Amino acid sequence: MPTPTRVFAEVAARHGGVDPANADAVLEWLEKTLPTLPGPQAEAILEELLARDGLEEERGAPRRYPDRAAVPSLDESLPEREPLLAALWWLLHRRLRRRRQPVSRG
Repeated sequence: MPTPTRVFAEVAARHGGVDPANADAVLEWLEKTLPTLPGPQAEAILEELLARDGLEEERGAPRRYPDRAAVPSLDESLPEREPLLAALWWLLHRRLRRRRQPVSRG
């Protein structure tokens, strides 16, 4: 079950000051404004929408979704930081490998 349309309206109202009862304004905000928001803000909004995925739709609620929503490509996304534990483990492994390499006695 997808995220209910009422959730999109609530999010557009809270984050964009859009009238949640105006389906056209909600769709316009989702299609035109949401993709222009700074990465962290847009990501938080998308996380909120995903967290509410699967909720039941209210009876009689309009069922209009954006025809297409511009989602940033992986090339446009910010690089993910390497987990600290993985980085430290890699450094330790590299140091141990250097110690095990035979020393040439020319």
